[in-house]
Amino acid sequence: MELTLWLLVSCVVESPSDVSPGVEDPSDTPDAPELLSAVAVLERASLDLRGVRPTVAEVEAVETDPARLDAMIAGFMEDERFGERVRDLFSTIYLTRSDYFYVGAADYGQTDEAAFARAVGDEPLRILSTIAEEDLPYTQIVLGEWSMADESIGHAWPMDYPADGEGWEKVHYTDGRPHAGILSTNGLWWRYMTNGSNANRGRANAISRILLCEDYLGKPISFDRNVNLLDQGAVNDALKTNPGCVACHNTLDPIASYLWGFYYFNYDSRDDTTYYHPEREQYWQSMTGVAPGWYGSPGYDLDDLGLQVAADPRFPGCMVEQSYELFLGRSSTLADTAALSALREVFLAHDLTLRPLFAAVLASDAYRAAPAEDASLASRKLLSADQLGTVLEDLTGFRFTYQGYDMLQTDTYGLRTLAGGVDGVYSTRPAEEPTATMVLVHERVAQAAAAYVVEGDQAAAEPRLFTEVALSATPDSDPEGFVAQLQVLHLRLYGNRVAADGPEVQANVALWRELYAAESTPAAAWSDLLSVLFRDPAFLLY
Repeated sequence: MELTLWLLVSCVVESPSDVSPGVEDPSDTPDAPELLSAVAVLERASLDLRGVRPTVAEVEAVETDPARLDAMIAGFMEDERFGERVRDLFSTIYLTRSDYFYVGAADYGQTDEAAFARAVGDEPLRILSTIAEEDLPYTQIVLGEWSMADESIGHAWPMDYPADGEGWEKVHYTDGRPHAGILSTNGLWWRYMTNGSNANRGRANAISRILLCEDYLGKPISFDRNVNLLDQGAVNDALKTNPGCVACHNTLDPIASYLWGFYYFNYDSRDDTTYYHPEREQYWQSMTGVAPGWYGSPGYDLDDLGLQVAADPRFPGCMVEQSYELFLGRSSTLADTAALSALREVFLAHDLTLRPLFAAVLASDAYRAAPAEDASLASRKLLSADQLGTVLEDLTGFRFTYQGYDMLQTDTYGLRTLAGGVDGVYSTRPAEEPTATMVLVHERVAQAAAAYVVEGDQAAAEPRLFTEVALSATPDSDPEGFVAQLQVLHLRLYGNRVAADGPEVQANVALWRELYAAESTPAAAWSDLLSVLFRDPAFLLY
């Protein structure tokens, strides 16, 4: 039944909103699409930039004056939750949030494995979100002399993290490694391990994929099947002479040769994997015989690599493409070429700072376009597993955790991939359409969050959701308060105003009465009704 509800989703098109003043709309053409209402754009931007739905006061402010929309969106990027959203969004590109690393908290005398694994995976993402929050040029992602650490990794790795420090801070590695932003981090290279036969090529591809949007594994190749893959000498020779191999390896292998300082003999050795090894930087001479370089330009160490990446014209264009696709929730096509070109100019004009780029994407017609009435589910975005957690926590105070693990952010103990999320290894793209397991996760999480907020609001002096009616009331004892509460819930959860005598309210009252007859207490009926509202497509799609 719930899967059927998904397929019946439609989008109500309202009046168009204004485009951000001072930002050229790259999609502004005579045939521009019909746009979402200002309130709908507000809701989408709040979820994308803060991971929460707008408050009733924010909705009312835009209803009163739609011209305030762009200033409010700019304010979302000053919100304390903005950095977390940057990390969540780009985690699907970096793929560093893994549940498992060869070395864990116990190897450093720590007990919180969940916090340690999360910190390792978030180190590169924290660098990116700090660049966004502090309006630093994006080139710092490969040129920065600093990293980010909390007490988990700050006390485990060779860093100048304060002995009494708590939380995330800017730090510097102290083992003499070159400084090249994320390229110098343990967090990146613990996720992308290598061995002697791979010779850092997988790592080189990670650099190309993340920073240039060029994935060697996605390139078509014509391979000579006569090469004996069991003969390492024959393979090495093919990499240098076989046209099908040379097409990729003549640019991939020089990048890989920069990374031998992060080569580990023992993956599960704390002493080996914790430190950078400058004495191994020249291993390329015996392992592949290919000197470090960047598309024909020679180099020596990671400092050179960072400079070469930052100077590559594909580097800013890749961030533009990634931002565009992440905020739109779809892959770009040839039809988006003009929009991407205009956004690239915005990015360059603002010295490669990220907030102006994000603002320009969110001001575009492509972002604000209303889905056609016959559009598929893909025309709207699903709440990600991360967003589901933050939205419900904001509304109810509930966070689904077990033994320190956030159940929507882990797979070892949790439900991340079942909820449509990414584990960085086996699942590398978030779900774009609902699945059976996603529906089941939504049901259980909605039930738990609803029960939590109902119990809390019964005793709270300032309730979170039930502000209009006592949870002991019924439609007969307090009909006006009951209807007012349903109207507030629809506005808070969906951004929609519903009439007191409208079909939505009538359906909710009828369902509440059925639930009350089964549950016997008004609070339990409210809990069940709220869990249904949390699973409505209007809540899960935006």
